[in-house]
Formats: sequence, structure tokens, C-alpha cells
Amino acid sequence: MTPRRAARRGRYPTFSYSPDAIAAFMAVFGMTFIPLLGSKGALLFLMAGMALVAINAGQALAALRREWMIALVALWCVMSFAWSDYASLSMRYGIQLCLTVLISVAIAYRLAPLAFVKIVFLTSTMSGLASLLIGRNRGDGMGYLGIHASKNALADASSVLIIVALAVLVDRHLSARWRLPALASLLMGTMLLIMGQSSGALVSTFGVVMVFGGIVLLQRMTPHMRLVTIGLSVVLFAAIAVLLSSISDQLAGMFLDLTGKDITLTGRTDLWAVGLGQIAERPFFGVGFQAFWVPGRPVAEQLWANFGIGSKQGFHFHNTIISNAVEIGIPMTVMQTLIFFGAATACLGWAIRNPSAASVFFALFMVRLCMLMWIEVVYFYQFSIATGTIVAAICYGNRARLKMN
Repeated sequence: MTPRRAARRGRYPTFSYSPDAIAAFMAVFGMTFIPLLGSKGALLFLMAGMALVAINAGQALAALRREWMIALVALWCVMSFAWSDYASLSMRYGIQLCLTVLISVAIAYRLAPLAFVKIVFLTSTMSGLASLLIGRNRGDGMGYLGIHASKNALADASSVLIIVALAVLVDRHLSARWRLPALASLLMGTMLLIMGQSSGALVSTFGVVMVFGGIVLLQRMTPHMRLVTIGLSVVLFAAIAVLLSSISDQLAGMFLDLTGKDITLTGRTDLWAVGLGQIAERPFFGVGFQAFWVPGRPVAEQLWANFGIGSKQGFHFHNTIISNAVEIGIPMTVMQTLIFFGAATACLGWAIRNPSAASVFFALFMVRLCMLMWIEVVYFYQFSIATGTIVAAICYGNRARLKMN
């Protein structure tokens, strides 16, 4: 190979076609396309993921020991079958969550952060294209569905596509082979997000874009100036919060008029009251992992009837902390929350100190979930690409924090 040809090839970073990368791609692809492939997608995830674990089982187990907190959360979900009213369901879903965590940790410890982000970018782009090609709308015309079961699911996937495309697009170390497709994916994700008509996803994505601007600004400053700027920003946001609280009724009315929701945010406050009552009854253990929204449970049946959920699927407490505390109790929910916010903080620090496609993606992904967790349930589900990405953020964020220290 001539030096000129070698130099030309060197300008374009290539994707690593190692067995680890191929297995990780297949696993992430399977999870991403579960809405379309169903159990076949879950099977692909398990086969590829367990093959990755089997390649070096000792390393996977060592990685789990290092990430013992998230492993403990998954094990607790399995153990909840002992006190669950629906023991077989809690055991089944708990084992699936354990496998999801095991495979996700193995991927995070086997691949470089940028390789993981490239896989998410490719699979998210493919999911977006599939949604456009299918062209499926809701029966009432209130939102686009694509390959997903609900407009909120489409909006979530579109928001992730926007975030990962933005992260790839702004990384100047990546070549045009990655950045130009990222621009097209960014436009496609924005179009799908608007078509989904999910107000929560629109607001959270707008907030993430603002945070991205803040990251870009902070990473150009000296450490001393960052500290001063962050302090001033906290004071400014606190002042704005106090100001907005004085006109909260007017702002709420404007928002509800624009989104067409009722004053209880589609009944969320009623759901939260029921959830808090359930927590008070079983504060330590909860009712069991995913053992509340089960056909036959009287409280769940009543809520489905009140909200007109005839399918008895896809419904929850619209608050991550309340929902998880109902299922697995307050102590383990506190641990989940500490893990989650610890990872978010680590990823933000990583992005500010060492901005790259990987650090920016994980920071923005976690910030978006921090915004949504108060009105949606964002962690931890089995066979979920969101859970897999959160676990990866925990692993990469912890390693980045150790390097910075």
C-alpha cells in the first residue's frame, strides 16, 4: 500500500469488526427492534449478549463485582419473588433484568465508549428509518407510531436519535463518514419527534439541547471559571424558579392549553396519590418487581377502569421513584436513585472536562432521563435499550471519574 493511500485511509476512522463489536451490535440491535420483532428481538439480544459474556466469562464476572451496586439492584428484583403476590412474574422479570444488566455491563467493559456510541447511532438510525418506512399512525390521528406501540415510545426513540446524532456531529475527531450521516439522522429524528406529538419528549429534548450548549460553553473555560459560572448559574436558576413560582398558575394554564392536557397532567396526581398509599402499606419490600400492574389485582383493575385502559398494558405511575418504590420498596429505590444520579453527575463532569461523542452522548442521555423521571418511569426495565444504555453510562461514567481523580 502506498503512503498516500495509507494516509487517505487514515483520515477515516473505521468501525472495529472484532467479535466483541459484532456481538455487541447484534445485542443492541435486538433490543432496539423489540417493538418490531417482539420475542425474536429479545432472543437475538440474549443470544448475542450471552455469546459476548461467554467469550470471556471471567472478565464479565469481574466487571459485575466492580459494578456491584447495579448488580445488587437486579438481584433484589429477583429476590422479590419471595414476598411478591405474583411470585412467578417477579422471578421471571427479575431474571430477565439480571441478564440485561449482565450483558450490558459486559458490553461496556468489552467496548470503548466511542464504539458503544457508534452502535447506538447505527441502530437508532435504522430504527428511525424503519419507523418512516412503516408509516403507521394512531387510530385517532393524534400522533405517529412507526414501529412502536405508542407515540411516547416513538418520541423517546426519536429523542435518543437526536442526542446521539448531535454527539457524533459535533465531535471534530470523527470524519465526514460519520458526521454527514449524523446530520441526516439529526434531521430525521427531529421530524419523527414532531410527528410523535409527545409534549414531554419535546420539552425534555429542548432542555437537553440547552444543556448541550452549556457543556460547550463550560468546556472552553478554565476550572476556576467553570466553578464560578456553575455557582452563578445555580443562583440564577434559583431566582428564576422563585419568579416562575409566583406565576405558576398562569404558566400551567398556558402549557395545558398548548398540550391539551388536563390540570392533573392526564390524571398523574391521582396516580401518585394511589402509589404513595401503596408505598405506605409496604414501605420496605414493596409488592414485588413488576407485580403491581397485573390483571386481577384490585387496585390495578380499578385504575385501568378509571383511566379507560382496556388493554391493561403500557400503564404506570408516571413517576420513576414512586413506581419503583411501590414494587421494590423504599431502601432499594433510594439505592437506585443514588446510582442513577451518581452516573449522571459523572457523565456531566466527563463531558465538560473531556468533550467527545461518547462523553457528550452519555451526559445528554442521562440529563434527559433526569428531566423525565418525575413524570415517566425511565429505569429499570428488562430487555430495554434505555436500561442497557443507563448501565453503560454507569460503567463508563465510573471509569471516567476514576481517571479524573
